[in-house]
Amino acid sequence: MTIRTAVSKGWKQRDVIAALNWSAVPVLALLAAGLVFYFYFAQNPSGDGEPFAWFDGASAWPSIAIILFAGLLSALFIVKSHLKLEQNASKLTAEFGLSGPIAATSWFAWEVPPLKPGITRASPVDPGTEVNSEERIDIVVLWGRYLCRGRFWRRVFRAAPMTILYIAALFFIKPLIGDFPRPPIRGHFLFLPLIFATISAFVFLTFVVIDAILLHEGFLIQLGKTETSWPNDTFEKYEYSIKPTRPSNESDLADYWDILLISKRTEAVGSLIYYPFVILSLLIVARLNCFDNWTWSPALIAVYCLHFSLALYAAWRLPKTARSYRDRVLERLKRRKRQTLMCAQRIPEAVDTLIEEVQSTHQGAFSYLWEQPAIRGLLLPSGGIGLATLLQFLPH
Repeated sequence: MTIRTAVSKGWKQRDVIAALNWSAVPVLALLAAGLVFYFYFAQNPSGDGEPFAWFDGASAWPSIAIILFAGLLSALFIVKSHLKLEQNASKLTAEFGLSGPIAATSWFAWEVPPLKPGITRASPVDPGTEVNSEERIDIVVLWGRYLCRGRFWRRVFRAAPMTILYIAALFFIKPLIGDFPRPPIRGHFLFLPLIFATISAFVFLTFVVIDAILLHEGFLIQLGKTETSWPNDTFEKYEYSIKPTRPSNESDLADYWDILLISKRTEAVGSLIYYPFVILSLLIVARLNCFDNWTWSPALIAVYCLHFSLALYAAWRLPKTARSYRDRVLERLKRRKRQTLMCAQRIPEAVDTLIEEVQSTHQGAFSYLWEQPAIRGLLLPSGGIGLATLLQFLPH
């Protein structure tokens, strides 16, 4: 693929994502409203079906519209998640001089980490002798495998069975948690197929997001096995000379680039966690009593709490793994600094700068607690509950 073709493809993806951000959501809202009006007139030829009203507390059509909108929005978020991750991967591949997807043998378990021979350097203790460092992770191969595992159909293949098992488990434990409440709908509208399709899309979206998070966590675990070997293209892009040999602080630069890559990738992966919380908030709002006489059974509350906990746990795992890797990087940098002070062959201030850069990285999974998607996502359903409590009193 030529540079012009790659850039053109990147702009097309960016245009598609921008269109999904600004136009698709209101279009889906209008589509949901239009379908609800169609169902209303189709179900009420003689006026004996479910009446239509907004906040009288006697019509389920607004709730049906919100549930339908949540289902359509789930499908949109699935597509948008893929395009967003693909665009971010293309950008980082070009920025760090890496290569595209490399075939991975397994769709689930990771292969043995790709290793390259160590680097021969002068001993930091005895400059007159040379030592060979241990083998290093080949970031080009590892990144290529990571991208291959993140392809759309591979992700669908992993998320779909989990969705089926999850829904089957809910029906299996149904005798333990009780029946779901009956919808207060008059007429012959097929509410159960609608809510089942919406919940299925919602659960699938959640597992798509969880798969992206766990896949990135696996990438970080592989990356943390040992130090990283970066290609010549990376040194050239950051204007470091590699002739006749690479810089003596190659290991420090590799650790710094690891942190940069992780922070910029987790910024894209971590933002996906908002999507399940948005859908969950809509499903909560759809059951407000200001629309109709909706009830909350213990089974429904248990299912919502279970799903909420699942999404929150996945969001918590990502920054935890990333911070663990950053701690190992800082420890390596500090160890090299001590060795540098012993042999006095490199300027310690250069290492200090890299340590400060790593410690001051607050992007993606390294962002502050209140900036984490998990915390912000937590506010969405709680905001929906607060809105629900407020709107309960509107009819009065």
